[in-house]
Amino acid sequence: MFERKIKGFRGLISSTFFLIVIIVLTVGCSEKVPIYVPGTYINETEGYYSTLRVSVTVDQNHITHIEILSHEEPELLADVVFEELPKSIMKKNNTDVDVISGATYTSEALIDAVKMALEQAKVAEE
Repeated sequence: MFERKIKGFRGLISSTFFLIVIIVLTVGCSEKVPIYVPGTYINETEGYYSTLRVSVTVDQNHITHIEILSHEEPELLADVVFEELPKSIMKKNNTDVDVISGATYTSEALIDAVKMALEQAKVAEE
């Protein structure tokens, strides 16, 4: 009989512990605070040979699309930079990406244009 009470007490303790763990985990799963105001933001920066005009689309927490609207950079540089960098930026969801070797200046210009767009898109701090 005494053994049965101990098992019941242990069961109560383990059930209480389990319930507390569930509550703590559930509270920690709250919705993310928005980083950006959803929309499309357009910026221009100077590339190596020309001005880059870039469009960046965001939802509340992610970079969803990057499009190069206009440029006059040589195709040899532009093709690689404008294809690879937007993918890397969207995958990492930030501009902390490596530049394309051999096209450093053009890469940095694209990254700068995206950074400026993300600054415009940021939710104002209260």
